[in-house]
Amino acid sequence: MHGIIELIVTSVVLWVSLQVSWDILISVVYHFCVPRIVWGTIIIGIGLKVTRIPPPNSSTTQEVLGANPMSVGKDNNTNSAMSKDHGNGEQYCMRVVAHRGAGYDYPENSLTAFRNSKERGCTAVEFDLSLTKDNVPIVFHDLSIERLTGKIGIIKEMTWDQLNQLDITRNHPLKDKFDEIENIPILWDVLEMCLSNDQRIFIDVKESGEDVIQVILDAYKKYPKLYERGVISSFNPLVVYKIRRREPKIVGCIAWRPEYYSSTSYMGSDGISVPKQSNFFIYIATCIYDYIYEWMLFHFLYYIVGVSVLLLHKDVLNPRIVKEWAARDVRIIAWTVNLPSEKLHFSRLMKVTYLTDTLLVEKDM
Repeated sequence: MHGIIELIVTSVVLWVSLQVSWDILISVVYHFCVPRIVWGTIIIGIGLKVTRIPPPNSSTTQEVLGANPMSVGKDNNTNSAMSKDHGNGEQYCMRVVAHRGAGYDYPENSLTAFRNSKERGCTAVEFDLSLTKDNVPIVFHDLSIERLTGKIGIIKEMTWDQLNQLDITRNHPLKDKFDEIENIPILWDVLEMCLSNDQRIFIDVKESGEDVIQVILDAYKKYPKLYERGVISSFNPLVVYKIRRREPKIVGCIAWRPEYYSSTSYMGSDGISVPKQSNFFIYIATCIYDYIYEWMLFHFLYYIVGVSVLLLHKDVLNPRIVKEWAARDVRIIAWTVNLPSEKLHFSRLMKVTYLTDTLLVEKDM
């Protein structure tokens, strides 16, 4: 199905290209006038320039993300990936980010997980921001509570008092090693812990409304150190754009994987995954939109939003992509990298930062 859709989209693009070329030829040769496409290109270019939010200055980006792993020596191994420099003249370089606090080792998005990541020497963490029914900002990934708690419920339909009673260790594979139950943390508690540990913070925004945008802005106002330690990320570029439109000093990131709108997951070696939509026609429409969105993101959306980072699925990365985005001053981070062999590949060969669900083998590599 995806092959057919790709063929259709390619055919449309070729037809439009031929039609435009013909119109230009007719305008120049027969009418001796400037083709409409020239005026349209100028207007669109001005529009992109006007609507664009420039990324933060290079010193701010460097403070948050550290030195680019591509430019830091040849010994790009994961021992130094967890290094704790500062104060000794050594330049900070973010090499490993604990995805949801390294949720394979401890309950994902929990205070214990973030505490463990610090103890393991990891200098950066990623977590997910959602809002409860009563607009309390919590750190939680899923739309529902079932996967982590074994209970039934939708986050947006539950209050903080209801969610605060749940144990997120219940379905964890390593539950037997945990001494106590773990509750869903509130955003402010996570920020205070991570900032006090001087960790870099990637906040993956799961909502898209004005309420969550205000929460982010309030967080930066309450914790000014976030300007030097925080990155706002989302799969929805409009969310990052709205946040940066109101506060351009915030470092922005867009996450992307193939088939995001049409399929529930993506693995480069598995082919077609489970469709998000059961309706055939809606599924076709989302497949087409996936192709269109991919083109828009990599050609002009990143520019308008003013992102400093792209969070890309590990199965789409290659050295050419990394170098192309480096030329645009956009850092690439791979997700989610868990196998030791893959960590060596992305750290030493690709020379990019990566997100991981486990920190257990980092110091042994």
